[in-house]
Amino acid sequence: MATTWDKTAEVVVIGYGGAGATAAIAAHDAGASVLILESTDKGGGNTLVSFGGFMYPENLSDAFSYLKTLYEFSHSDKDDELLRIFAEESAKTVDWLKSLYKGLELQVYGGASYPDIKGASSIKRYVIKGLNKGATAFAQNLWQMLSHAVQEQRAIQILTQTPAKRLVTNRDGAVIGVIALAQGKEIAIRAQKGVVLATGGYEFDSQTIKNNIKGDPVYSLGHPGNRGDGLRMAQKVGAKLWHMNGVSCAFGMKVPEFESALLMDIGNAGQIFVDKSGKRFINERAVERHAGLLAVDFFDTHSLEYPRIPFYLIFDEVTRRRGPISRKAGLGSAGIQYAWSTDNSEEIKKGWIQQAETLPRLAQRLNINETTLVETIERWNEDTRQGKDTLYGRETPDNRHSATIENQPFYAMEVYPCLLNTQGGPRRNEKAQVVDVFDAPIPGLYSAGELGSMWGLIYQGGGNIAECLAFGRIAGTNAAREKFSHDNDKTKAI
Repeated sequence: MATTWDKTAEVVVIGYGGAGATAAIAAHDAGASVLILESTDKGGGNTLVSFGGFMYPENLSDAFSYLKTLYEFSHSDKDDELLRIFAEESAKTVDWLKSLYKGLELQVYGGASYPDIKGASSIKRYVIKGLNKGATAFAQNLWQMLSHAVQEQRAIQILTQTPAKRLVTNRDGAVIGVIALAQGKEIAIRAQKGVVLATGGYEFDSQTIKNNIKGDPVYSLGHPGNRGDGLRMAQKVGAKLWHMNGVSCAFGMKVPEFESALLMDIGNAGQIFVDKSGKRFINERAVERHAGLLAVDFFDTHSLEYPRIPFYLIFDEVTRRRGPISRKAGLGSAGIQYAWSTDNSEEIKKGWIQQAETLPRLAQRLNINETTLVETIERWNEDTRQGKDTLYGRETPDNRHSATIENQPFYAMEVYPCLLNTQGGPRRNEKAQVVDVFDAPIPGLYSAGELGSMWGLIYQGGGNIAECLAFGRIAGTNAAREKFSHDNDKTKAI
């Protein structure tokens, strides 16, 4: 226990992304003094590099049914009360956002990720309109509004480049403060009412990834500040963990020029996936964009490898000239401002795209079986001409020539599962309280966002930002209302 305190606030929020900003706003508006700790030089986290959309339930009963069914299919740990509260609070999000900014304009950009599930029609996904441009425009719109509400409208204190290292507890196990690192020195910060963990996931913690996520290698998109700090701090004070195998994972490529991977927008006409043997293995158009890992994490116990990690995107000269293979290379990648060339020529020069005059030579470059690759392409071309994918039932376009792969030269890209974010961490209850291994709330400790997310193996698009906004409000409000009795320098939770 710290005997002296360098700073004091009623609510200390660790992490300044969407969840942290929302929690800070809610705690402030509930009457508490608030201090935010951010490990990097500016806020935003994964929220700022996401697409910026959030899930919104139009009918609570149907939305609750849809959410529960996702857990039943995935067999993930489920908390019915938490799901119910999430749906109810998410239904208030639009009005809450409008209360932060008058004249706010929203637009629907999608719905349920799994439209065949009962209740799916109640799920809508919204983004905030604004003046920003580019792949992360909607995320920038959202973050500008949240950060303005924090910094300009409420003048909440933020300590950047001040990573939290430990939670401070009293002799009864209540969380009463934080040890952080500021300019190379440890400082002790007293939290008179509560601490909110909003530190994000563990996408850039390779050890935790290897111990919890199936597949290798798995690269990371998103914010490099997500190193699992909150996970370790919560474990130290006895938190129960859940959903550690849950991830939101897209397809991408890893190049030495950037720390984060590059998100790929792939699986379109004239493109197929082949594994290390040169065979197709899936309907390329049927992979839900957040469930990429589930499509490729098969482990072959005979060859003792993951035959689909990496896999290869194959296309020809006609497709190469049609337009950029990835229009979303900078989306989800913190610090990356990269515009893919319109005809993919720059990426060929960089060596990101492999090129060969014939399919056998392309196979040699990829170190896969020449005969198998040629047979795979021939079958794909014949199926496309006949208008029927005989292997996986992929729909063929009306212009069937646009989908064949027969015009020299031929191209390939090495593709990997790349984490948008992780879901696992300290379990929270419907009040956003972090619970211990016996499901009892740890006094003074709350969480919000992807750290200890409610999402399991199956993820609904827009669900993480919806969770940031919903449980950020719940965590901030409840932390501000926490009641403690004081006995000299000791604190006992009531």
